[in-house]
Amino acid sequence: MGFLALLLVCTADNPGDTLAKKMFPIYVKEAEAYKMVVESAPDKPLELKKEPVFEWSNPTREGLQQGVVFLWLRDGRPAALGSVFSQPEEKLSGRRIVHEFHALDPEKLVVTRPGENQWKPQVGLARAALPGAQIPAESPAARLLQMRRLAQEFSGYSNNEEQKRWDLRLLPTPLFRYPAAKTGVVDGALFALVSTAGTDPEVLLLIEAREEGGKMRFEYACGRFSDRDLHVTRMDKEIWSSVRSEANAFGHDPQHLYRLYADKVVSLDGKLLARVRTTPSIWWGEAIPVDEK
Repeated sequence: MGFLALLLVCTADNPGDTLAKKMFPIYVKEAEAYKMVVESAPDKPLELKKEPVFEWSNPTREGLQQGVVFLWLRDGRPAALGSVFSQPEEKLSGRRIVHEFHALDPEKLVVTRPGENQWKPQVGLARAALPGAQIPAESPAARLLQMRRLAQEFSGYSNNEEQKRWDLRLLPTPLFRYPAAKTGVVDGALFALVSTAGTDPEVLLLIEAREEGGKMRFEYACGRFSDRDLHVTRMDKEIWSSVRSEANAFGHDPQHLYRLYADKVVSLDGKLLARVRTTPSIWWGEAIPVDEK
């Protein structure tokens, strides 16, 4: 069953599902406005998967955040991940639309879109060997089992502005599996760690089987997908963190692999009410009504 069809089935009793159904066409339109390529192939746009790989909500933040996660593929392999979500905008009686991205391709992405808010990654996402991992199996089914077991070794936590700790848990099913990628790897899976506060992905976890020099090995990469401090452990040893600082700011990390910004305010039927502009004094963005631009 497709994502939109599933929404139509589930809206009878749950107001949150009704919100998801109304906002989904808006989210798709936002994602379609982006053009992404890798730096070495400027004439070959990445493929947007218009059916989201995940739908999430977080009732503990900003009155109810709700959104979906899209993927952009390069020859079957995830090259970028983006969440388009919304939250209440009380003064304008609408929903503030927020864009959140992370680059996944090892090569630098070039991203363009209309409007003031932009995402400009400066590098690609580096991988590292996964110490102690088994040699990747020969069959795709066996490799998936290996990758899921490896992913279960990862856990973590986040801290908010008041240093309240939220544990992170691994989603057992990958957001995306690519056993037949045409370039770069033999096999791979994209996982997510979500907060116990909701189902919002906070950390991205890539696990890939790569052949190099006639030998196979597993590699991994972690990615920030939150505006909070993040810590990831593997078998009780911290292996990755993202702590807020002047360089690792609210809206981006030092290399802009991660990007977060509020873009506009819309009504539930998609009418544009305001555009959101970030200023040094208003880091989360000031809503400028469209008749006052």
